[in-house]
Amino acid sequence: MDLELISHDKEGADLYSAQMEARLNAISPVLAQESVWNKSLLDETPCFVNEYIADRSPISFVGIPETPSLEVKLYWANLLSDPRMNSQSIVQRRRLPMSWLMACCENTLQKFGVTCIADIPHPEFPQKGSIGPNKKGHNKDLIAHFMLFDENPNRAMVKIQYTKSGELKEKEYTSPQITVVGDFHKKIIIQRDQFKSLRKRNILLFDDLYSEYHVRYKDLQKQKSSYANLYQFPEWLRDAVREHIVDKVTHGELGPKTLTGYVARLKHFSNFMHETFERPSPSSITDVIIGDMFVDWGNAKGLYGRNWYTDTLAMLATAARKWPDIWPSLTVSGRSSKKIKNVHYKEGLGRLGYAQEGGGRAYSQRIVDELYFAVKHAPSPTPCVFTLIMGAGMRSEDGHAILFDCLDEDPNDADFMLLTFWQSKVSKWNVKPLHKNNKDHAQIINAIEEQRSAVIKRHGKKTKYLFPVFNGTHESFTSPAYTMGEIKKQCVSTGVLSDDGSPLSFSWHPLRHTKGTSMAKDGHDILSIMMELGHASPDMATAYINNRLELKKKALLQNGGGRFYTIEGEVDESVANLLVRKGQIRATRVCGGACTMPAQIGDWCEHANACYTCKHYRADAKDVDFFKNEKGAVINLIEEQQEELVALQENQQSRMSEITGRRLAKNKEIYKRLNDIVSSIEADGQYQGREQQARKTSLEDK
Repeated sequence: MDLELISHDKEGADLYSAQMEARLNAISPVLAQESVWNKSLLDETPCFVNEYIADRSPISFVGIPETPSLEVKLYWANLLSDPRMNSQSIVQRRRLPMSWLMACCENTLQKFGVTCIADIPHPEFPQKGSIGPNKKGHNKDLIAHFMLFDENPNRAMVKIQYTKSGELKEKEYTSPQITVVGDFHKKIIIQRDQFKSLRKRNILLFDDLYSEYHVRYKDLQKQKSSYANLYQFPEWLRDAVREHIVDKVTHGELGPKTLTGYVARLKHFSNFMHETFERPSPSSITDVIIGDMFVDWGNAKGLYGRNWYTDTLAMLATAARKWPDIWPSLTVSGRSSKKIKNVHYKEGLGRLGYAQEGGGRAYSQRIVDELYFAVKHAPSPTPCVFTLIMGAGMRSEDGHAILFDCLDEDPNDADFMLLTFWQSKVSKWNVKPLHKNNKDHAQIINAIEEQRSAVIKRHGKKTKYLFPVFNGTHESFTSPAYTMGEIKKQCVSTGVLSDDGSPLSFSWHPLRHTKGTSMAKDGHDILSIMMELGHASPDMATAYINNRLELKKKALLQNGGGRFYTIEGEVDESVANLLVRKGQIRATRVCGGACTMPAQIGDWCEHANACYTCKHYRADAKDVDFFKNEKGAVINLIEEQQEELVALQENQQSRMSEITGRRLAKNKEIYKRLNDIVSSIEADGQYQGREQQARKTSLEDK
């Protein structure tokens, strides 16, 4: 049954109370009945983790009317179960609002003309939806009403310092001792919405949509649980948006980090419809409206990119499939997005020029030097985070969320240490070797070891993260936004300027471009840059290169002269160029070398471990030690298979002996090819190669 909670309806109000009682009884049978929660009662409730309710200061609900009392009890039950709220200050800050509710709850409800706290209007959750930007903040009338409470002293405004346009600014905010009443109000609205089934909720909690498979997303929710707010959409559009979002999340097409932005882009369509029609509805939607008018509207607004349009098309397609009698089936395709003006590219630059300027988004050496000086004065752990991200080229969140045990000795080489960190964008671990005698690497090692010592000194133990932040007893990691703000302040104080002379607007990602561009200038090849920065493909690494000449020079100076060998031991001079081509990577890196099949016949090989017998394989001269190890492994395998073949033949297992015989023959062929490759490389490319019969791909091909 759909749990529609309409407080003005008698049945709806009774249902709401019954749901709250059931939820409280599921936690502990006594919570709904008791008007005073003392320490012994709370200690007997296993899910409560808060340690700051003392015998002399129980939580009292005396004087609060029945339905609001259940709302506030459920609010406290959720708070006491949350390790992020396990602190004395959080409990103490809520004592005065509880005294206010016990004394003034009934009068407050009468003031707003409602019978429960969840029905008091909230600017973020308008029942009919909203047009334009979603409004943030609490109900100002409710906050003002609380400030008039006799026991509430006058509290000074809180001043927060920040940077804007290269200048230090200051803004005043209402004291959190007052806005805590807004927390009661907001959390009670959210908890009521959760009584609906998932496909009917207008507040979709991330915890109900995602599992811990999405690494770190729970730790990112430092103080409050994230959610998607569908109350910002008009009623006629909510079901379509909800169905589309839940469907994409279910199929793994929408992660927790992109969901908020996805919902915000769909809001553009809502605003367009309400600016275009007096009473918009699904029946108003046509191909012309979406294919022409919506595009023109977005161009006039200067909307960024194309996702605001393509995401809307996908949502409308979902609605048409789910409710074909209500939502129209459109013939508009994604090709309509080609009419969108790409306003995020510089005028006249275009997509190709924008990509080629990737290296230009890096900081110059002068800026890097001045940043190092400025960051020294920033509060801990900002200097250490800066050193780590600058030295390793990590993405900002990955650098801030690095684990305490990220650095270990290399078990195979005493001169190296191994830095291990999780890359959230490509969902895999990256292991970076750090040479102890390398100046830059030694700086990273020292910074990590000093930070470890500081953490243990402060917390008395190892933590999960290297840069921990605790909310209650819940550990998270330092926010990139916080450290970026601190660096911006130092940039203003020390006068760091961009290359055009304007105040530097620091952000983390240009440090990654700086690392990639620096490696390219030093002559590192595409594979080195790809592995260093943790890219999923060589094409991504080329975005950081703005000096191809030095890259080619380096390739000629490396061991083997940048040569790649065929399985016959012959040199193929074209592969190095094919590997670094931007736009179309015509050869693909594989273990120990490269595969040219995509360049030669436009296909892809799906046969694992067949490279060494494939005419499209090219062995990289730099990896001679790898091939020697492979030879040893194949010899051991051949010996084992020979023994296995004899045993199968003796047992007259003809089918298995036939299969093993074929495998043995293939491995002998692999050994022969590996021997040819090693011999050719050690002879320093004495074979000059011969013409390939397959069509060659030219770097000038279009």
